[in-house]
Amino acid sequence: MGEFQEQLKEFQEWEIKVLLNEILNMTEHTISKENDTESILADGIMKLYDNYLEVARKRRIEAEELQSGIHIVFSLSNAGSLKVTLSEIGMRQENKVLAFNDLFSIGPIMHLEKAEGQQRRLQWLMERFSDHKFDSFINQQHQIGSMIETIAKISERKSVTIWCGDNAHDQMGLRFVLYLLKERKQPVSVVNVSKVCLEIPTYTQEKLTAYAQSMIEKDIYREIVKRCHDVMPLDADQRQCYESEWLEISSQGHMLRLWQDEEIKGREENELDGIILAAVTKLQEEEAQDGFIKAGSVVSAVIENSHQLVGYPFIEYRIWTLISDGILTFKGLPSTMNQYSVRIL
Repeated sequence: MGEFQEQLKEFQEWEIKVLLNEILNMTEHTISKENDTESILADGIMKLYDNYLEVARKRRIEAEELQSGIHIVFSLSNAGSLKVTLSEIGMRQENKVLAFNDLFSIGPIMHLEKAEGQQRRLQWLMERFSDHKFDSFINQQHQIGSMIETIAKISERKSVTIWCGDNAHDQMGLRFVLYLLKERKQPVSVVNVSKVCLEIPTYTQEKLTAYAQSMIEKDIYREIVKRCHDVMPLDADQRQCYESEWLEISSQGHMLRLWQDEEIKGREENELDGIILAAVTKLQEEEAQDGFIKAGSVVSAVIENSHQLVGYPFIEYRIWTLISDGILTFKGLPSTMNQYSVRIL
């Protein structure tokens, strides 16, 4: 038994689920009316499964009854940080954290509440990012379709708090969720970490305001979480404004959205190409002996200089577009960012 437990550690969570599904399928086909050894074993496995399923459902219902607050965030990383912090301040049990695993600053978002809109977006992402097809099969409860269903089931008796920062990804996510909640009668609150951190006395603003949660120090973030229940809910006019903005921006057809001048601006896909080329040029002057710069260094520089949350894969996609257009060239293995370098032709 100890050997099996050690071997299970080699599997990822989604791989264990696939394995369990295969075992259950095989077991179901083995069950028969004949009283042979295989049938008895299969019957015992199915009874064990049913018992565990009943216990799991009961435990989930009991946990949900204790939860009075729902918190919605727009990345798995942010969800992890929020869960840990809620635990540290003794508020985890009564609060549930829901997380999208997507990036709303890029790609098509028109009619995202419908299956055809989700399919159109998935197709766009898979055509540009080779790993996205694989990624869409893991953490499925955090995919857009599943999250829409989960949000629709939120009870009116539970409070809802949406977390965001001053970036196009979070801000579009905020508007999307408020659009999904347009029929909700109970209040909805919004915690903008970029704004709230400025209210913390110990927060020191250096070059720029933290436009994403990941830029906020742990102690400051803990104080923000402590204050989250003091945030005033949105009024009806504010909610209507956000809902209207979702419909307006999502219908514009832009594949890139940036946060500029306190607004979401739809842009062409090549909007950041100038920053990419400027980063390559600067890095070449500083450190390149043969003119080639590691792609990972270029991507990091673009993220730092653009102050936008568009994701590493999107910037790498634009680098390869510039290579394809004959503006950049590369050497090395194009499998990962750290295995190839680029320079301006």
